[in-house]
Amino acid sequence: MAFLSIKNLTKKYDGNTVLDSISLDIEKGSFLSLLGPSGCGKTTTLRLLAGFEKCDGGIIEVNGNIINDIPVYSRNFGMVFQSYALFPHMTVEQNIAYGLEQRKMSKKDIKEEVAKAIEMVRLAGYEKRRPKQLSGGQQQRVALARALVIKPDLLLLDESLSALDKKLRVEMQVELRQIQKKIGITTIFVTHDQEEALTLSDRIAVMKAGKIIQIGTPEEIYETPKDTFVASFLGQANFFKGSIAEKQDNIYALRLKNDGVMRFVSEKNIQPGQLSAITVRPEKIEVSRQAKELSLKGTVLFVTYVGDTSIYRVDSMGQEVIVQRQNTGNAEKYDIGDEVYLSWEPENSLVLEWDGEE
Repeated sequence: MAFLSIKNLTKKYDGNTVLDSISLDIEKGSFLSLLGPSGCGKTTTLRLLAGFEKCDGGIIEVNGNIINDIPVYSRNFGMVFQSYALFPHMTVEQNIAYGLEQRKMSKKDIKEEVAKAIEMVRLAGYEKRRPKQLSGGQQQRVALARALVIKPDLLLLDESLSALDKKLRVEMQVELRQIQKKIGITTIFVTHDQEEALTLSDRIAVMKAGKIIQIGTPEEIYETPKDTFVASFLGQANFFKGSIAEKQDNIYALRLKNDGVMRFVSEKNIQPGQLSAITVRPEKIEVSRQAKELSLKGTVLFVTYVGDTSIYRVDSMGQEVIVQRQNTGNAEKYDIGDEVYLSWEPENSLVLEWDGEE
C-alpha cells in the first residue's frame, strides 16, 4: 500500500476546473516532483494536500486513512513556501522553535531539537540572527529546518529554491536531496524548473491544464516522453513534424510541412499518412562535414560557447535544429555559414504521435 494516495482529486475555482480528477501514489521515503507550466495545478495540488484548500472531489489517503476533513494543524505535514515565510522579528532559533512551541513541548526538548536542526542545515553560529541578516540560501535553510524539526510525516516544498541565484540553487539542490535521503522523509516538490526536477526526484509527475500527463523516473520521462508536450517541457528537443509518406523495411520517409522529406529508422509499425513528430535530443546529434546514410544537410546559423559544451543552431530543410556537443580537446569546431551534416543513431529517433497543432 502506498504511503500517500491521491484518487480522482478535483478542484474548481469560479466554475473553472484547475485540477481535473488526478490520481497518483507516493511511496514512503520517496521524492516526487510536480513539474509543469504556471497554472497547470501544481501548487493547488500542494495546497489541497496541506489542507489550505478543500477539494471538490476525490480523496487523499495517508497510510490508508482519508484525511480530506482533517485540519491543517492536525496533518503533521511540513511546508516550505517560495517566500520562506520566516517571522522577521524572530531569530533563527526562535523561527525553528515555533512549531515545537505550538506543540507544547518542554523548553529542554525544544532546545535540543532546535540544536539538532541547526546542525543538520549547517547554520551553527547563526542562531541569534534575524532573517534580514541572512543570505537567501541561509533563509532557505532556516525554513527547511523549521519544517523538519516537527518531524513531519510529509514534506511539501512549493518552488522553494526559485528565489535563489543559479549557483546557490544548484548547491541547495544537492543539500536538500542529501537531507531528504538522510532522514528518509516523503517529499513532494512543486517546480517549473526541469533541471531541479531531474536532479532531485525519484519520480516526476508532468502536469498540464490540471491533468497529470505522465509520471515516471527522471530517466523514463526524459528518454521516453509520452508526447511532444512532455518532450519539450523536460529538456530541449528537436521535432520534425509531418506525415509518413512511405516505408521501406524499417526506413520511413516523413514529409514535412514545407514539403521537405527526411528519412529515419524505426522499429515501430507506423502507417503511411499518419501524423508523426520525430523527436531527437540535441546531445544525441552528431555533426560532420561528410554525409552519412540518412544524414541531414544543413548550414550553421549560430554558435554559442557555454564552457563544457557548444550549442549549434543549424538550418536544415527550412527549420532550425539545435545540436549540443561536448568541447573535448579533439572536437572539431564549426563556424557560422559552414555546411554540415547531422546524423544520429536509430534508437535516438523517438516517434511521437502528433495532432497537427504547433
